Amino acid sequence: MSQEKRHRTRIHAGFEAYVTVGDEVIPVKTKDISLKGALLECTDECLLDKKCELHIPLSPGIRIVIEGEIVRAKNNTIAMTFKEMDELSFTELHRLVQLNAANPDDIDDEMLEIFEKLK
Repeated sequence: MSQEKRHRTRIHAGFEAYVTVGDEVIPVKTKDISLKGALLECTDECLLDKKCELHIPLSPGIRIVIEGEIVRAKNNTIAMTFKEMDELSFTELHRLVQLNAANPDDIDDEMLEIFEKLK
């Protein structure tokens, strides 16, 4: 891409996770993640425009669970846009991105921008 279209800070991270599409469970590994989406490596092909859930286990009893949609799938890589998550998952995702970002203060600004759009 010659012109960057993304408006969110993406962190490069290799977290073991899984995506559920209906009853199917697909093991994935995060390539990068932001407050609004993720790029995931997988061994199974996924269909576009499919609603799914991303589960990122952080520790026993703590996991990030995000509802979203697969917007791109190619060469065992899927792009997922986030649609909905509970408050705890959002808090954990925010911390995860902020702790791994080159400019952690930018993440708070991005979070405020997301909340402003929800009003």
